[in-house]
Amino acid sequence: MQPCRASIFSQACWWLMLIGVLTASVVFAEQPSETPVPCAQWDQRFPQRLTQATAPDALARILAAHTNLGFSTAFTEEKRMTVLRKPLTSSGRMLFIPTRGLYRQVQHPFAQEMLITPRTIQQRQASGQISTLALDLLPGAQAFVGAFLALFSGSWDALLTHFDVYFAQDPTQWHVGLKPNNATMAKMITCLVLDGTETQLGALWMQESNGDVTYDRFLDARLVPEPQWAESQSQFDWAQ
Repeated sequence: MQPCRASIFSQACWWLMLIGVLTASVVFAEQPSETPVPCAQWDQRFPQRLTQATAPDALARILAAHTNLGFSTAFTEEKRMTVLRKPLTSSGRMLFIPTRGLYRQVQHPFAQEMLITPRTIQQRQASGQISTLALDLLPGAQAFVGAFLALFSGSWDALLTHFDVYFAQDPTQWHVGLKPNNATMAKMITCLVLDGTETQLGALWMQESNGDVTYDRFLDARLVPEPQWAESQSQFDWAQ
C-alpha cells in the first residue's frame, strides 16, 4: 500500500482522493446539459431548519427505514465543473454497511474501487495497486468523511453532528436539504440535497463552495438487513 503522508502536500493529497469519492469521472458527456444548482433559492425550497423534535413524520419515517441497515445501489454520476463546458460522467455500484463503511466501485469509464471508513480511505486501481489515506492527522478530511457516511446512516444524531437539516415535499418526491454546520466543512461544501420517494433514496446532489455540482442518481437501490452483510464481505476485505 502507498499511504499519503501528512506533509506540506497533505492537503492536496487528501482533497484529490476525496474528490474521487464523488467525482471519479473523466468521460465527457456527448452533449452539454443544464444541471440545476441545488443550493439556489434555498430559503424558498427549505424555509425551516429542523431539529429532531420538529421533524415532520415523513422525514422521521425515511430515517427510521434506513437506521441500522445497509444500502446497495447502482449509480450514474454527472459532475458539472465551472471551468468545463460539458459535464463529466461515470457509473458503477455502491454499498454501505454500517459496521464496515462505504464501498464504491466505478465500472465506467474505467475500473476503480474505493473503501471509505471513519479512519481511512483506500483506493484500488484495476492494476491491483492500493493507495491508503489515513485520516487521523487530517481533521478536515476526517470531517468530510464523517459527514459523508452520516448521509447513509439514517441517524438523526449523525446528521445533526455535521449538518443543519431541512425537509420539503412535492407531489412526486421528498427532498432533504443539508448545510454544513462547521467552518471546515463549509469551506468545501455549500449544500447537499437528497431526493427520494416514499422511504427510497433516489439521488444525491452536492454543490461545492467553488460552484461545481455533482449529481448521483441511484438505480435499483435497496436496503440491506444485517443477516445479509456477510455476503458482501469480499468487497471490504481487500483493504485490510
